[in-house]
Amino acid sequence: MVRVLWFALLSAVALAFPALAKGVLYDCDIAQTRQAGGWISEKMAIVVTEDGRVVVSDAVILMFNREPLQVRVSRNTDRKLAIRWTLKNIVNGANQTTPAFEYSATLTKSSNRIAVYANPDGYPNRFSGKGTCAPRFG
Repeated sequence: MVRVLWFALLSAVALAFPALAKGVLYDCDIAQTRQAGGWISEKMAIVVTEDGRVVVSDAVILMFNREPLQVRVSRNTDRKLAIRWTLKNIVNGANQTTPAFEYSATLTKSSNRIAVYANPDGYPNRFSGKGTCAPRFG
């Protein structure tokens, strides 16, 4: 199941952003924590295109946005990539509506380690996951 989902993620990213040909794809494995509650995906694709755009795709984004999402870049240096994105009008399995989920991720390029955080607006929860990414150059 995870293999099929990952293939779908990578296919969606490749189709949506052909500029990847000269960019970088970070293939990330996120170790879930107990606080993650399904809001942090186990697999994540981060694409940095040749022109500097950054696109993220994971199971949560595809569930609520239906396609990879271009994200805001907070920092992109030789050492770190820091990004942010928002998913709006989220309804969970208990039928609770959250106006927005604020996500952030920081990738340390020298170690390929990633930390991902999700904060639902209006709730005190903070979900997190950490893992590693394998860079693939186009």
